[in-house]
Amino acid sequence: MHSIKIQLSDEPELSGVCWALLQAFTENSRVLRHCSGGGNQTQTQNNFGDHQLESDIQCEVNINRELEKCGFVSHSANEESPEMKQLCEGGRYIVTFDPLDGSSIIGTNFTVGTIAGIWKSDDSLLIGKRGRDLISACCCLYGSRTTVIIYNQREDKVQEYTLFDSDKQGHWELTKENIKIKQKGNIFSPGNLRSIINHNAYREVLEYYFHNGYTLRYTGGMAPDICQIFLKEIGVFSLFGDEKNPCKLRYLYECAPLAFLIEKADGKSFNGQSSVLDTVINGYEQKSEIAVGSAEDIEFFIQIWKKHGLLKF
Repeated sequence: MHSIKIQLSDEPELSGVCWALLQAFTENSRVLRHCSGGGNQTQTQNNFGDHQLESDIQCEVNINRELEKCGFVSHSANEESPEMKQLCEGGRYIVTFDPLDGSSIIGTNFTVGTIAGIWKSDDSLLIGKRGRDLISACCCLYGSRTTVIIYNQREDKVQEYTLFDSDKQGHWELTKENIKIKQKGNIFSPGNLRSIINHNAYREVLEYYFHNGYTLRYTGGMAPDICQIFLKEIGVFSLFGDEKNPCKLRYLYECAPLAFLIEKADGKSFNGQSSVLDTVINGYEQKSEIAVGSAEDIEFFIQIWKKHGLLKF
């Protein structure tokens, strides 16, 4: 481990946005550390019908405050408020984020996280864009350590930084310099298992894993379950749905940023038809199915989907 002056882009304004997010994550770490039982439930729900916690709302406030303060972000949108909010007229970037992924498991003291994607700002406000239009992304985990997986555009690397002395001013140190996901792994994290009753292709993939020595590691939190792929540099996370048990993951705030990080680290992604990053954005409440991780494991999903006639191309 070594302390460095963090330079995540040759573009000063993009570096400023990344630094604003790191500042917000530092404050979120303090909020969550002193939040008894994961926070009290409010009387409000977000647009997706999920009950909000005080910690959800405070994390959202912290992020928007730092983004507005940096002066480089024209708009933001997040899972708690899935609509474009103007922050700074003339800002060159848009940030989409999930302020507290895993809030349903925070009361058990499981690791939770913040997921964010950074986009170029224009008049479309992302409608009609694809996940490949992302220019950077990150995922911060709040657990026994506070860490962030982030794309360093300047060096074209996915890196891990760890927060130290968060109860004081806090500083980030580089702890993994260049994350590369191996082609095949033996760890799987399957979400929405209820759907395999009717989803034959998804069931076949998971049965293969169960019968071929794969290790099941699943917390129920998307951020920690995908970030273990970066730390171990192997594995796969998946979540598919059926009519009775549809997928609830949000494209802009969860799936696109994490798929971006996975692919930048030599992994692959799949949404049931193509790469997650090929999805065309049609709204701010758009949902997505997803499999991400080691390339050969994702290719296996694709082959099984073809076998069951589920691919349109």
